[in-house]
Amino acid sequence: MTEHPLPVSPSFAALTDQIASRILSEIQEQYGLDLSSDPAAMQRIREAAEKASLELGERDEAVIDLPYISANSAGPVHFRRRLRQEGIGLVSEASEKISSGRTSETRESPTGKVRVQLPDRKPVVTITLMVIMGIMYLLQILTNLLYQQDIPAALGMKINEAILAGQYWRLVTPMFLHGSLLHIGFNVYALYILGRRVERFFGPWRYLGLFVVSGITGNLFSFIFTSSPSLGSSTAIFGLLAAEGVFIYQHKYLFGDKFGIALRQIIQVAVINFLIGLSPGIDNWGHLGGLLGGIIFTWFGGPLFKPEGSPPVINLTDRRPEFRSAVVFLIELIILIGLAAWVIVSRG
Repeated sequence: MTEHPLPVSPSFAALTDQIASRILSEIQEQYGLDLSSDPAAMQRIREAAEKASLELGERDEAVIDLPYISANSAGPVHFRRRLRQEGIGLVSEASEKISSGRTSETRESPTGKVRVQLPDRKPVVTITLMVIMGIMYLLQILTNLLYQQDIPAALGMKINEAILAGQYWRLVTPMFLHGSLLHIGFNVYALYILGRRVERFFGPWRYLGLFVVSGITGNLFSFIFTSSPSLGSSTAIFGLLAAEGVFIYQHKYLFGDKFGIALRQIIQVAVINFLIGLSPGIDNWGHLGGLLGGIIFTWFGGPLFKPEGSPPVINLTDRRPEFRSAVVFLIELIILIGLAAWVIVSRG
């Protein structure tokens, strides 16, 4: 790389601009990435350059540390360089130096392994939901045997006429009821697979809010667009599927070249299930509502992790407090209640 030494004592703003420009050119040369059109990356680069400028005003050396600044085909990019006052040349903290006039520089391997500390949470809510569904299905079987009637389904499944008559709980309870052993088996298995992954990153309360609001949105869509009775947790499960897709999209820098593959898999699963839902007896409107409910909740209230620390160990810190998730949940719930009230009044 051709060196262009900077003046030793430029103004703070000029020095910051030159350091930011040097970082961009280093990343372009080493990783083949042009981050000048990436607003999030540019903001982090600018903040790092300002911090380095302040440090160089007090001492002869500063460190630029930008873990997970972007990703290339080899995976996440971690940029770390040391700045020296002698011409403010960029110098890596490790490996061989390459002399070039007044400054020297080194490279860090872009394929170096980095360990990311992921959230470690037990799927308490997922297991609890599975147990509740199992208990409700046992009650369905028991009442059928004793009274020749599925009482939980009769009292809780989505029936439009009953909702219009004032039984509004039927917009919530269907997500805990199922119509057959195959039905509950498929949904509980999907909940076990998806739920554990989503709850790990969302945490118990945020995850529970996601499940509930997705299920209600799905039941409301079913109430609005189809007159057929329905029940099942697939409304909420489609919300979990949507949440995982949004999470992957918002954290694509963590997945590197696996990002596109992971997102395509989520989309393929959703499309396949919608195609299956074209079969008679399956409520695709409920699935669509659950999907949209999960997308909205996660986009505005889901976790948004920021990498902190330095390679080889990176910690993920959630930049969205759970209080914000609670506010998003309440707003979404109020909108759903308002929409339900409008439909009920207009049809009454």
